Amino acid sequence: AVVSTQSGHYGRDTNYILRMTSLGISPDMDGMDGTEFVIGVTDTLTVRAGQIRAEAIMWQPLLRSAVIKEHDYNVIAVYDTMTKEQQMDRLKVDGLKIVKTLINLTISICNEKILQHVLVLVNDVLSDKENVKFFEEIEAENNSSAQHVEPGQAGGSKGTVSSWEPFLDLLNRPDEFIVNQSSLILSKVISTGSLRLDAKNLEWFINWQVSQLLQSNTYLHTILASQQLMLRVPEYRAPFYHSTCLDKMLNLLSTRISFQLQYQMVFCLWMLSFRSTYCSKLLNFIKPTAEILRQAVKEKVIRIIMQLYRNLLTNHPAPRKAAELMIQGKVQVAVGQLVEKNWKDEDIKEDVEHVKNILDDMLQDMSTFDSYLAEVKSGKLEWSPLHTNPAFWRENAQKLNQNDHEVLRMIRILLKDEQDPTTLAVCAHDVGEYVRHYPVGKYNVEKLGLKERVVCLLENDDPKVKSAALLALQKLMLNNWEFMAKTNA
Repeated sequence: AVVSTQSGHYGRDTNYILRMTSLGISPDMDGMDGTEFVIGVTDTLTVRAGQIRAEAIMWQPLLRSAVIKEHDYNVIAVYDTMTKEQQMDRLKVDGLKIVKTLINLTISICNEKILQHVLVLVNDVLSDKENVKFFEEIEAENNSSAQHVEPGQAGGSKGTVSSWEPFLDLLNRPDEFIVNQSSLILSKVISTGSLRLDAKNLEWFINWQVSQLLQSNTYLHTILASQQLMLRVPEYRAPFYHSTCLDKMLNLLSTRISFQLQYQMVFCLWMLSFRSTYCSKLLNFIKPTAEILRQAVKEKVIRIIMQLYRNLLTNHPAPRKAAELMIQGKVQVAVGQLVEKNWKDEDIKEDVEHVKNILDDMLQDMSTFDSYLAEVKSGKLEWSPLHTNPAFWRENAQKLNQNDHEVLRMIRILLKDEQDPTTLAVCAHDVGEYVRHYPVGKYNVEKLGLKERVVCLLENDDPKVKSAALLALQKLMLNNWEFMAKTNA
């Protein structure tokens, strides 16, 4: 069978279950009740759907021209005149008949304007997630019909209509609203209840979604909402993970996008982070999410990033690696500021404190040089005791030669590409301290082109950068630094 009726197991992770409602979707998992899909998006699709819903459709001409059948006309002609509230009440009485009619209309109608209207009605049906049962009943009838084929018959499923396939077919239509509304409907049908898409169609659908992950896509909110729904289903996560979805999201999160898009994408990452085998790729998202965290003002964005970090620090096979990347991204600085804020949501406070405690413990376990290396890798240097304490340089100057002068090479890149004055000044200072405490290192500084880069800083507009560069060059050229220091004093 193309569609499986086995329900997925969501697991009983406390964070996952308790916080789903507050994170944009109201689920029904392991006994939790949730009566509505809550996507939390006011976007192009939502606005356009409101306009389409208000447009009156003349159904009689479609009946006269035999575009629709009489029994479908009898249903839609009455149903479409009702308010949305009346429609919800009517579904409790004739839900299966109404859903069958709507699917029949989806198949038989070619006119884009009318098809848009029908799709809005279908999506309205699914605004109450309990109504997915009607789609399941249709599929159960199809399966039952296929299993009771009389001898000599061509096939017992003749005349049956799939409850999901018409929406998959509509993804090939040129109209953007039809395509994206169909995508959202399909995601709801195959994710909320017991219906599951087979592997072949699932792969096609996911690849189609991935192809829509473009910053220029005005329906990007809808695509991500579909993925949020589908990633609630454990068996859908592996195909997402192994597609190019994460690569596309990484590119998007590194650009300027709205906080809502940031939230939706990180939500998808968070859903994947419950599986330890998926956490390795997710480490690539620490740097862009750390940048978002430093600038975020919306609580829900901060909350979802904190929960992603919490999972990475808990579920990653090598949590130290995750912690090191967070330290490089200055996450501990950001959470240090966040922990002082007053939060309306107690869960945020708990997550911030949890992440902060783990990173603080990790920093204590790391050697002083490990901390220095993590800061250089972060690309953002600050005037801290690691740079200004002579004892640090006496003990660690030679370590800058490790791994084929790895640290010196990173400093060279920062001296060339970085625009932040503080980072440039600290880099120049570190070059000077390196040769001061490891005189033989002057050869390495010349060979690797660091001296040339420091000289270029003499033309920098920032006086502190100029001063740091000049002092570093003095250390490079003078053998007796201590003597020079006393003379200057």
